[in-house]
Amino acid sequence: MYETFLYNPQTGIKLDRLEPAQMQEVIKDPANILWVDIQDIDDVDIDLLTAVFNIHPLTIEDFIMANARPKVENFKDYLFLIMYSLECAGKCDSKIKMSEMDFCLGKNFLVTSHNHLVPTLALNKERIRKDSPIIKNGADFLLYALIDSLVDSYFPVIHEFDEMVDQMSDELFKDPTNETLKKIYHLKNEIIHLRRTIGPQADVISLLTRGDYPQVTTPNAIYFRNIYDGLIRINDIVGTSRDIITGAMEAYVSVVSNRLNEIMKTLTVISTIVMPLTLIASIYGMNFKHMPELEHRFGYPAVIFTMTLITIVMMIYFKRRKWL
Repeated sequence: MYETFLYNPQTGIKLDRLEPAQMQEVIKDPANILWVDIQDIDDVDIDLLTAVFNIHPLTIEDFIMANARPKVENFKDYLFLIMYSLECAGKCDSKIKMSEMDFCLGKNFLVTSHNHLVPTLALNKERIRKDSPIIKNGADFLLYALIDSLVDSYFPVIHEFDEMVDQMSDELFKDPTNETLKKIYHLKNEIIHLRRTIGPQADVISLLTRGDYPQVTTPNAIYFRNIYDGLIRINDIVGTSRDIITGAMEAYVSVVSNRLNEIMKTLTVISTIVMPLTLIASIYGMNFKHMPELEHRFGYPAVIFTMTLITIVMMIYFKRRKWL
């Protein structure tokens, strides 16, 4: 299923869906700018890409097979890019959704392909319907506008993820539990995926800023630097979060160990206090007949007083030693 957007300086923007034969005629005129957006690519779309835009079989394979790394490839008639969109429904407690987006940039056409609805694409389609100039400045500028919107949509997701990292850090030093450890592992897995996605995308955009590709004109190449700067900022935020999460793993072990040490110290102090009391009770619990203290009138109060005194003295001693 595909949508088409056609711009001509003389006739303006045409929103009616074009047939493959019409597209072939349209792209022959360098004054025309054509955007074809494909969602859930099927055999009909593949035939369209092959017949109209002369897309290479290797590119077709990348269109079909998902989970490829972000990359840029230069072919004779077009430039092929793979980028990713990031989405987070509500709070990012669950896995961050990463959707692959494919771009084929020709001299006067742009083909995009994706398997899921991408909000930033819908936003740019609406802008074109309202006569936005993003399609009037060339196919390469349209590519810039789409990727720029894509990268701008990263920031809310990344900032929300960063807040989750801060909340986890606060929880870690207040009252860490097994749920805290699960959060750390969840954030660690997410940060790995983000690093693998955002870093290569910055490298891809960096290549477009050099002016090495004829599909990206010199006046429009400078705009891609803005995208590159945004990706570098996001990559720095992700890198900082990764360092915090890595330190959190070690801090969790340390906090739990310290808590265990505190518990063991308390139990040891209690056991140490109870030991002499147990000794006294054991002595007077023996069943020997001739024990002079057993029949003493004040024997029981004296033993209780002695036990209490020993307990108080030991607790004072432990306090002064700062063991309690």
